[in-house]
Amino acid sequence: MSLTQYQFLDAYNPWWNGGEAAFAGLPEFHRDVFDDLYADIQRLPQMISVTGPRRVGKSTLLRQCIRKLIQEHGKEQAQRIVYFTMDDPALLLPHVDMDRFFEDLVAEFATRAKDGTVYLFLDEIQKFPRWELYLKKHYDLKTPVRFVVSGSASAPIFRKSRESLLGRIHDYSVLPFSFREFYCFTFLPSADHNASREMLSLGNEIRKNRTPKEVVTSLSRIVAAPKNIDGERLVGEILNLFFFEGGFPEVWKLPDILAKQEYLYQNQIERVIFEDLLVAAEFRKPEMLRRFYLGLLAEPGRETNITKLAKDIAIAPGTITTYFPLLEATDLVWRLHKYTGSKATAKAGNFKSYLVDLAVRNAVMKLTPERLLADEPVLGLYAENIVANHLSRWPGLVELAYYRERNNELDFIVDLGATRIGIEVKYRATLNENELNKSRAIAETLGCEAFVVVCKKRPDESLEKRLQEKSKIPLAVVPLADFLLLF
Repeated sequence: MSLTQYQFLDAYNPWWNGGEAAFAGLPEFHRDVFDDLYADIQRLPQMISVTGPRRVGKSTLLRQCIRKLIQEHGKEQAQRIVYFTMDDPALLLPHVDMDRFFEDLVAEFATRAKDGTVYLFLDEIQKFPRWELYLKKHYDLKTPVRFVVSGSASAPIFRKSRESLLGRIHDYSVLPFSFREFYCFTFLPSADHNASREMLSLGNEIRKNRTPKEVVTSLSRIVAAPKNIDGERLVGEILNLFFFEGGFPEVWKLPDILAKQEYLYQNQIERVIFEDLLVAAEFRKPEMLRRFYLGLLAEPGRETNITKLAKDIAIAPGTITTYFPLLEATDLVWRLHKYTGSKATAKAGNFKSYLVDLAVRNAVMKLTPERLLADEPVLGLYAENIVANHLSRWPGLVELAYYRERNNELDFIVDLGATRIGIEVKYRATLNENELNKSRAIAETLGCEAFVVVCKKRPDESLEKRLQEKSKIPLAVVPLADFLLLF
């Protein structure tokens, strides 16, 4: 059997013919997930899947893994790697049978396994009907190929299919760029950022240290470390840029605000709701779902009361209860539940809703950078939302929740198993000492072993000292930009 009848494969696999041009334009920057993904592609017996929202960089990750495989294992390995995207229109040509194409591809490359490991990288796998059945068959038959697939998390049918492969597939969820990744990708290579490199290194340290004292000690080192004024200002400017640009890399390259707004709205709202959900979930009223989602955009991070929200957007409470899991499945929005005091207690009632990426809100609200940065209350909501997104990536995280009872509130309770940390976000020009002491007291009452205040700028030393003197637990006050560089 030969693959010569599928000539469209050549364009996707230029490394078969050698040469540096095969990876021209592919970024040298690796996202935080890359090292673990690359190691597991070679190490784990299971198949690997990479999921995430549209246009978040999944294809780039796969091609970077291919490049490194060839770099480390030589040109011979290039002949044992195939990449293809299953949404290629060539598969719809009259003379091409998609099922036959897939089987021919597997059969051809399985014959090459005698010379070394064979890798099949299949992008947009959800476009291949019953893909999970084919992968399950070849996995169970021990066909000598390694499957690495990717798919859009905005397609619930893909998640359902992947779940049917439980035990046979290991998933990597790829979300929009974190601030740490945005900073490193966009600015770190082109400037002297020694102080920021130290913070990135401390971030790695903090994520490894699990005891509250070690965490707060490391955070305090960040604040206490001497900084260049210009460097500190630059990091602040980069944070302001991140507030507006968000974490979808393709958006950063677009020439103007209108192009960015149109791109985000079409790809992250219209196509997700009116294409993915409409087809995959057989959803009959996408306009209502869109109205529900746009209602959540108004005040990200605010506590959501379903009854009140239903009244505001004229949708029945029961319908909202049905809609929210659909939106969560698309990686447009996610819920943070109230702290209950017991992991065994069922979570119910109100919740906070956070946006996976705030640039989508900017696009919908038609915000300019100047208008956004001039709105301090909205920036406060953005800061809390971004901290929530970053805390959810903390290695070893067991549970993330918020606390609110009457007038007592704590933004985040981070449960790392053996460690519980309280975090309060106060992104404003002036910190209120009484408010911070109240939040710290709540953290102590809830059994937190450390308390962290995330603020707008470097705190006054005397203020932090007074807070620490009254605190029964380790305490640190950290600027938002520094805090985000940890994750």
